[in-house]
Amino acid sequence: MINFTKLIFLNILLFSLNSWSLPVGGFNLTESGSFVYDADPTGNTKLEAQIKVDQARSLGSKHIVLNMVGKMVTGRGNEVVSTTPPAEKSKEVQRVIRLIKYIKSQGLTVGIRPIFFVVGPNGEFPYYETLASGQKKLWWHGNIQPQDPNRWFDSFRTFLDGYMTVAKIAKADEFTIGAELYSMTVGIEDQWKEYPYGFPGRWLALLRYAKTKLPNTQIMYDINFTDDSNTESGFEKSGGELERWRYRIVDLASPSNPEEFAIWTDLVTFWKELDAVGIDMYRSLASANQEIPKDYTKLVELLKQRADSYAQQLDNTVLEISSVTEVDKQLIFKEIGYRSVENGFIDPFVYASKNLGQLNLMHQAAAYDAFLAAFWDAGWGWFGGVYFWDISIDPSIHGPLDKGFSPLGKDQTEKNIKNRFLK
Repeated sequence: MINFTKLIFLNILLFSLNSWSLPVGGFNLTESGSFVYDADPTGNTKLEAQIKVDQARSLGSKHIVLNMVGKMVTGRGNEVVSTTPPAEKSKEVQRVIRLIKYIKSQGLTVGIRPIFFVVGPNGEFPYYETLASGQKKLWWHGNIQPQDPNRWFDSFRTFLDGYMTVAKIAKADEFTIGAELYSMTVGIEDQWKEYPYGFPGRWLALLRYAKTKLPNTQIMYDINFTDDSNTESGFEKSGGELERWRYRIVDLASPSNPEEFAIWTDLVTFWKELDAVGIDMYRSLASANQEIPKDYTKLVELLKQRADSYAQQLDNTVLEISSVTEVDKQLIFKEIGYRSVENGFIDPFVYASKNLGQLNLMHQAAAYDAFLAAFWDAGWGWFGGVYFWDISIDPSIHGPLDKGFSPLGKDQTEKNIKNRFLK
């Protein structure tokens, strides 16, 4: 029997997905060493952060994301703290507010995105723990297992609080309450059996708390979208954290167990109450054993095939989740990028060393071109835009000899971005 109510809802949903505003292009602006977020308080000159904002604007950027960095000691710790020393916090606040005011004076919108990294007891990064079996486990923010989850959430909220205050004072347009915190949102049951479903209720409470603090700011959570899959959890599809969100919301909808139903309801409600959903995507656009074309046009065509499949997966995921939650949700790529190295479109998340790999500007340009063709040009209704990773404030991390993510000074990559962002 045809469910006409569901069909009517889906028709309305498809109409609304195709009636959203045009996508927004932007960049993550990142600090590096002594090059920090700040603007000249006298207005007589421009600091390096302001210069980088101007350069992003010249590429057509309409939005700048400021990443406020914290740390967590070991993957089983209970505290998330800022990397800024306590005595320097007030200075940091003043610096960030000055820069936000400058960014907004240039006609750009601003997002604040607190993130943290897992370090070892002596500050080691990346941090590998040697397990009792002799195996080495890499800890990162997506697989943490705090010994006291309640204390962890209290600490994490305190970490966010200072930046919420900055967002309120400076009238930031967007605030991210978390990014890629896989084990804490929907759980990684094959790794952390004690908490197989994560803690969606705590995230819902945190979201509502943030909205009371920032009633005029768009509140987002950024979901990891990777090549990761896990057959032990009952599904084989790749997609990382996002696929687990889909699996929990759709495949496990309305469980009969009261405790599981309450957890499922919290996750659904959290998704519904987010103002938009961020996507952090570092997915391979080719396989290591593939023959890579030397011709630029043919290379873009090859990479676009994989990018198209990811876009289709996202389209399917959005529709499935929307059919359960009965809300449409805009997706904004909050973190994605490709280094200017040979085959930088394969495992693009590998960036531990800025000198890793052989310089190849064409491969970076082709990856940007393929992504933008598959997502920006295609006209997906849910595609709200992309904020590329990254433009560093450090002036030395740019240009045609740089192997990093920056597009600055790399002619073809800049051209590919301008062709979309400046439209």
